[in-house]
Amino acid sequence: MRVKLAIAALLVCGVGFVLHERKSALENHLSQIATELGSRHVHVHCQSFAGNLVDVSGEAGTVQFDASGIPSSTTDLKRPICDALARFPHDVTSADYACVYTNADCPQKIWEDVLAVHTLAHEVWHLHGIRDEAQTECYALQTTARAAELFGADPAAAQATADYAYARFYPNLPDEYRDADCGNGGPFDLRPTDPRWP
Repeated sequence: MRVKLAIAALLVCGVGFVLHERKSALENHLSQIATELGSRHVHVHCQSFAGNLVDVSGEAGTVQFDASGIPSSTTDLKRPICDALARFPHDVTSADYACVYTNADCPQKIWEDVLAVHTLAHEVWHLHGIRDEAQTECYALQTTARAAELFGADPAAAQATADYAYARFYPNLPDEYRDADCGNGGPFDLRPTDPRWP
């Protein structure tokens, strides 16, 4: 009996070690992408399995600010967001994004992938010190395509990712995440000479 318990304990420890190593590798990869996207050395922390089980908050990601308004150098992402980023864009092709430009419903994995990439882009702006959610969201819409490219999406799929976020996420966000001035040529336009939006 003791031998069986010892073997079971070793298996549990082994599985735990493998999962920890995978999570660490993913966090390192996401940190590199967030650092390149934001041109600031930052870290990404993914929610644990246990944390996900007890989580009741609705935010996909967070960045803490200190009392003087200085942002942390770490963003915390929910486990489903990290899981989607771990597979993006390996299981989709540009053809899968055709639904973005039609009235057709996109597959669930497209919704999950776009939400994940866009969430990372959003949190990167918070890591830059932008606290206002509407401004952060407007900037994130414009950098979602770049984030998708950093994950390896081809240019068409990357732009479709941003277009989906703008067309299907943005109109449904709470008021504090939207601003009437968020548009081509507006005060939050990061590329005022570029006619493309977002």
